[in-house]
Formats: sequence, structure tokens, C-alpha cells
Amino acid sequence: MRFRPATSLLLALLLGTCAACSDGDDASTTLDLATLATPGPFAVGERQLELVDTSRPTQASGTFAGAPERTLPTRVWYPAATDGSGADPSSDGPFPIIGWAHGFASANFEGELVGRHLASHGYVVVAPTFPLSNGGAPGGGPTIADMTNQPGDLDFVMDRLADGAAGAALAAAIDAGTRGIAGLSLGGGTVLIGAFHPRWRIEDIGAAVALAPASCFFGPDLYARSLPLLVVAGDADMLVRLDGGPLQSFENAPPPATLVSLAGGNHVGFIGIDVPGDANSDATVGCPVIGAGGANAAAGFARLAELLADGAGPGAVDGSTCSVGVCDQELPQTMSAERQLEITRAAALAHFEAVLRGDRAAARWLERGLPAQAPEATVASRL
Repeated sequence: MRFRPATSLLLALLLGTCAACSDGDDASTTLDLATLATPGPFAVGERQLELVDTSRPTQASGTFAGAPERTLPTRVWYPAATDGSGADPSSDGPFPIIGWAHGFASANFEGELVGRHLASHGYVVVAPTFPLSNGGAPGGGPTIADMTNQPGDLDFVMDRLADGAAGAALAAAIDAGTRGIAGLSLGGGTVLIGAFHPRWRIEDIGAAVALAPASCFFGPDLYARSLPLLVVAGDADMLVRLDGGPLQSFENAPPPATLVSLAGGNHVGFIGIDVPGDANSDATVGCPVIGAGGANAAAGFARLAELLADGAGPGAVDGSTCSVGVCDQELPQTMSAERQLEITRAAALAHFEAVLRGDRAAARWLERGLPAQAPEATVASRL
């Protein structure tokens, strides 16, 4: 089993934070937002493949009868050689591997804006399209009922890449013992399940990043272990309210956990969408997409609640923080998608650098440099 002890990861993060106690103002100047948000030194290669997990079934959904396997169309972004070909992996590895979880009614391409950025800084990022929550899901549309199975999909595709599914050269470029997960919206909720749930979690990961995680229905008993977590959310998000899932996830997760709140940030800004005009882009783009699949999503909640309670007890489910419905209120968007992505890319990279690579400067920057250099970002930490 590829396992990096949680105590070592916690120590790395704590050392990075404690270093800030004695390094004075250097904590905010060693790294800066522009450096972390700018593409890194590596060219980025991309591959697409179809992976099939024959060891786990796809459950029935609507008119879909289910399947004995899980079929996972997958995209991979990786540091590429700089010899002009762009196809071969860089020989400067091995590199940590990150599994990306997409949101409701989305697909693997969603991870590109963050995934390519991480790849340019020396990470292999693998993004499957989940069988039942993607926009083209069979049986009447996407459902949330399969959410607890999605961490296993991330685990599977990371394993398969490390075992050579995309070729021996890419497998050799992967540090199979240094793994993390990241995702957006329903994918952010998938990340939380994969990080913390006593039954459905991925055992051998070292760090997690949840962007606007759909998690207001998660109870405190879901968070059953300590794993370094970064949550990023906007206070103008109409699909996943900051004071719903993201804030509660930050408060319920065992330390170390960090919450970056973006003033005026919304939901679709995480995938680079800006709609001209004064209206919140969520109201124009995000809400119609979620509304179209909302009935099927709601129908899957009872099944999801059963699965969340499995192995964790009824305290793993708590809808009391879902007090405001999806898109019930239009919130004022004041942050552009470009700025939101800039901060998000920098924060995600800093978190993975701090935890997976033990980079003290990145840990200091995330805690102190980010709020100093981006007034729109508020950073709270539980160590």
C-alpha cells in the first residue's frame, strides 16, 4: 500500500506554519500571488483514455439498470518534456499525483483550468468522468446518489496510471506514494468523502483541496480522521452557499484545515465563466444547469444519505445547514472569474506544495501572504 503517514504530513504543515513565527515579514515576500498563479516551468502534456474498473459495479439510476463495472473516461495533464515534442513526460520526476473530481452535470474537462496549472508546476493530474453524476449520465440525467462511490473512482484511476495504463514512461514519472485529491462542487463533496469518511475514504492520500464543496448535508461524524484540508469558496456563490457546506466542512474537519473565503466570488468563476453585465454569472449560467437536473438529484438524496451513514452512523448526515436552497437568492458578484481563478490556482498549489512537498514558504504564504496580497481573500486556519 502506498502510504505516507498522516503524522508526517501534519508535521510538515505545522513546521511550515511555525516557521512563520520566527521569519518576520519574510513570510509574505518569499512567495507572491503572481508567482504561484503563473504557469510553472514545465510544458503540459495531455492524454485521454478510457479506464474500466471491473471490481466495482455502477448502481442502477432511473431507467438505467446498472452495470457490473465502472467505466471512467479519463483525462491526464502531466509535466512534459521540453524538447519540443510535448508528448513525453518530463524526466525531472517522479511527480506527485492528484485526482480531480468534477461537479454535478459536468465531466472530466472541468479540471483543466486547475489541472494544467498544477501540471506546469510538477504534478500529474488525473480526472475521470464519473458514471452517474456527469452531464450525460444514463437513466434520466445526473444523480448525487453515486457520490460515495466516486472517491473509489479517483483511487482507481490514480492506481491505474501509476501501474502503466497510460504508458510506462508516464508511470515512471509518477511518485505513487505522494497523492492528493481536489475537486469542485459535487466534486468538492466527493473530495471530503474521500478524505474523511470512515468507509468511503481513500486511505493513502496526503492532502485534499475542496472548491465550493457541496456538503451542507454532511454531518460531523463524516469527518473521521485528520488530513490536511484546504477549502476555497466565494461569498457570492448561489449554488453552494459559503455559510452552508464550505464553512461547516472547515469547522467539522479535524485540523489541520484552512478556509479561503473569496469576497464576491461565485460558483462558475471556478471554471472561468464570466457573463457580461451586472447579474451574478451563477444566475445566468450555473442555476439553469443545476435546475435542469435538480429533480433527479433530489431523488438520489435518500440513497446517498443511506450510503453516508454506512460505516459512520446517522451523525454523518445533517441537512440543518442547508437552510437556503440552491439559487434561491441572487448574491452580488464583485470578483471576476479571472481573479477568482488566479487566487484559486495559487492557493491550491501552495497547499499541495506545503503538504506533499514540505515547502515551508508555501505554508507561510497561504496563511499570511495570501490575505496580504489579495484583500478579497480571507484566510482562516485550524491547526
